[in-house]
Amino acid sequence: MLLAKGVKQENYLLSSIWFLFFFICWGACFPWLSLWLTEKIGIDSTEVGMVYTCIAIVAVVFQPVFGILADKLNFRKHLMWMLAGLMIAFAPWWIFVFAPLLKINIIAGALAGGAFIGLAFGCGCGICEAWIDKVSRLEGFEFGRARMWGGIGAAVGTFISGKLYAINPDYIFIMASCAGLVLAVLLCFFRPGQQGGMDALNPQRLKIDRGDVFALLKTRRFWFLVLYMVGVGAVYETYDQQFAVYYSSFFETRERGAEVFGYLYTVQIFLDALTMFFAPAIVNRIGPKNALLYCGFIMAFRIIGSAMATGPILISTMKLLHGFESSILIIATLKYISANFDWRLSATVYLIGFQFAKQFSQIFMSTAIGNMYDVMGFKESYTILGAIALCFTVISVFTLSGNRVLQPAPAA
Repeated sequence: MLLAKGVKQENYLLSSIWFLFFFICWGACFPWLSLWLTEKIGIDSTEVGMVYTCIAIVAVVFQPVFGILADKLNFRKHLMWMLAGLMIAFAPWWIFVFAPLLKINIIAGALAGGAFIGLAFGCGCGICEAWIDKVSRLEGFEFGRARMWGGIGAAVGTFISGKLYAINPDYIFIMASCAGLVLAVLLCFFRPGQQGGMDALNPQRLKIDRGDVFALLKTRRFWFLVLYMVGVGAVYETYDQQFAVYYSSFFETRERGAEVFGYLYTVQIFLDALTMFFAPAIVNRIGPKNALLYCGFIMAFRIIGSAMATGPILISTMKLLHGFESSILIIATLKYISANFDWRLSATVYLIGFQFAKQFSQIFMSTAIGNMYDVMGFKESYTILGAIALCFTVISVFTLSGNRVLQPAPAA
């Protein structure tokens, strides 16, 4: 009994540290990507949108495959090893492949960056979240308590990257590769399901086939979740892609704007981590559906508020609102999936219904909205995007399920 408890605690700690270092890598990429592309590479907003479109294309091609594969592999670590390898390759790929290709040919560069970033983060975030969610339910610890460290890692990665950006952006990518080495070491010690956990499970109960997946795709409940993710989540993430560029326009120089954005982003991500600590209790209290609706209204308000901002203080306030919504969105989605779908298909639903739905939509949105920014400006574009997000949130009031009864995980 004590040994099993020790293994449970060990897997919780390893999960927390994994999230910490994985999101340090994330903090070295996404917060600075649009700024790096426009300032260091010198491409315009439409071309930045092309890069994000390529990221989304790669993600949507592989997310359904990885979702089904993750459910088939269950607690085996094959996909996690793939992520660790990608993080280790971060610096060589970024410095010697992605950046040079962008300067030679924007399409070739966008494809190269899209392939790497789409696999590493477009798919990677969902893969590790779905896998550790399975581990948490098997071992009996709260996923949100481990995922909280991802927020801290993102804050640390973003803060350090902000300092390194002014010195030499290449140092950011080297930092990410070093974090990838730590991830590889952590995987050597992960032992999910030992001591009466995975070893005691009936393999027939874990088995899924194509019929299970096709049956899932026929359910209205699944497609209503997808509708929410496309109309609210995808619109919001597309809005957030070039927010750093818009934010820096409120300052006397782009460099000063980038510096302040780095500080603000760090504060926002610490808010993410703090909110993540309380998110499980909040979602349990109000229910997964109400938590998703709360996130939708916050996202719509932030987009519209950004369009109305007149100075650095107001636009900074809009940015900080993200810290009170993003963590709850992740936990609410996972608990919504647990309450409404077969636990054996949890990774499939998460990677297809949550991650895939958003990324697939961004294939069409990123370039089009990037062009909107060039033609209409950020303010007018944000007003339209905010109205769309608000509309789909209201629709979801009537389409999302209010079920709170969690589907049981396998008993040891």
